[in-house]
Amino acid sequence: MKNLFLTLSILLNSILGLSQPLTINISENHFKIDEANSLIVSHIENIETYNNISGFSEVIMSLNQNDYSFNSIPTALEYSNSYLVTGTSTANQYTLYFTQLPIISIESSSTILDEPKTLANFVYADNEQILISKIGIELRGGFSQSFPKKTYDLEFWEDDNGEDTHNVQFGNLRSDDDWILDALYNEPLRLRSYVANKLWLDLHTPNYLEDESKAKSGADVKYVELFLNGGYNGIYNLSEQVDKKQLKLKSFKDEIRGELYKGVSWGGAVNFTRLPTYDNSSRIWGGYEMKYPKDDDITDWDNLYQFTDFVMNSSNTQFIDNIWEEFDFDNYSDYFLFLNLLRATDNTGKNVYLAKYQSDEPYFYVPWDLDGCFGTIWNGNNENITNDILINGLIDRVIVLNPNNSATAISNKWFEYRNNVFDSTSLIEAIETQYEFLLNNKIYEREALVHSNYPFSEQDLLYMLNWLENRLNYLDTYFGNILSVNENNSKENKVSIFPNPIKDKIYIANINYLADKEYKLFNFSGKLINQGNIKENFIPIKNLEKGYYFMVLDNETYKLLVK
Repeated sequence: MKNLFLTLSILLNSILGLSQPLTINISENHFKIDEANSLIVSHIENIETYNNISGFSEVIMSLNQNDYSFNSIPTALEYSNSYLVTGTSTANQYTLYFTQLPIISIESSSTILDEPKTLANFVYADNEQILISKIGIELRGGFSQSFPKKTYDLEFWEDDNGEDTHNVQFGNLRSDDDWILDALYNEPLRLRSYVANKLWLDLHTPNYLEDESKAKSGADVKYVELFLNGGYNGIYNLSEQVDKKQLKLKSFKDEIRGELYKGVSWGGAVNFTRLPTYDNSSRIWGGYEMKYPKDDDITDWDNLYQFTDFVMNSSNTQFIDNIWEEFDFDNYSDYFLFLNLLRATDNTGKNVYLAKYQSDEPYFYVPWDLDGCFGTIWNGNNENITNDILINGLIDRVIVLNPNNSATAISNKWFEYRNNVFDSTSLIEAIETQYEFLLNNKIYEREALVHSNYPFSEQDLLYMLNWLENRLNYLDTYFGNILSVNENNSKENKVSIFPNPIKDKIYIANINYLADKEYKLFNFSGKLINQGNIKENFIPIKNLEKGYYFMVLDNETYKLLVK
């Protein structure tokens, strides 16, 4: 009824030329004011209602009963604009932005340290919920602690000392007492880790999902805007934790069942380059931190030591026969493809979790801290390298020994993914969607007011998209050559085309053999649909209806399916 009345008032005012003020009431916690930067960020209910307000004599924002008058009457209120307003009681001028993102406010009277956690008051507000709680907060990260924009670890407390905690939930993220606010300071567009985390969740599911239906393969994230002690701190990823609860690992019961180790430094064991001796009085070994079992259960590195020893020192025959019993192949192949698509150079060992669901199951990888990817590295600098393959000691030995012809299986999986989750259009859309949201909602503009380390320009986007195109082309060739070698080693076939079913491209594995040769594509009724000569390692196929087709290539006929 309120919105209907407002709409009718605006319409009547426009028709009759009435001159009256418009007051917009914003309730407590749905706005924050940064006095030092003269900045207001606010939610607004049903912003589309204010698409024509130019006829009012005055427009006033009432923020928890404190009024701010617009310096000039806007035509409309939009997320894609900013407005100058003046406080009616103070005469101070502010820049006002409306946001679609949740607003988080954290107030602490103590200095926030690396550890221990210090008491703070926390408020979260979006259009669905307001959450107010005490928290313990501490700095998170290593080198990133030197950045002016910090990453934080949060724990939700019942009391001032953190003796009792409680779970909270934000939107569709999980319910938990432990959360991360990731600063994104070393990301030129503040979107790489967001897109990468979402991509991993789309790509991979745990192999034990039938037994643990709520298990996730990694951490989910959502954007928020943070005010810290009254100052605007910019955009953050509010992130779930990678832990036993997220992965649904089996609990410790007088013996180790589920295991979780976090790669925190380049200590040799994390990337299978060195096998140091272990000390069960320490929760750190070889670059790993033991996260589960917990300290008060047991500290025993023997399982991980034996696995690392097997990867590094087993005989070739032992490795070939047993590696996929020791490490989950589906996870390995997905992680290898994901790692190399992103070229996430820090995630070959240091920024990865190694986990085991239960004692008789294989190990698997979980990525974290995905800020250095898509053509940037850990410090935020661009590294325009697209023509290499990232490895560690495990990956290198799998490539060299090729157990169970894993190279062919992984290459086929690559081209299968290129038709869906790694489809060029889908990847570009995921990046552009986030860029356009942040740009059009003026988030880059207000981020630059307090953290101007990057220009947040279209040039950054073009670099990222160009890098991605070159990376995909290189990996298409790399995996195509693997299939080509396998096909050329076969006496039965000289030609290899894939995938089948197809979407928009037919890839040619052995391009050197087929260069400049003619191809013809016919529908199931024998009508010629397309023809040409092989110039690249793929044939573009677009706008075909679902069904069966025939391709004639090098005097051979191939039956293809478009789904």
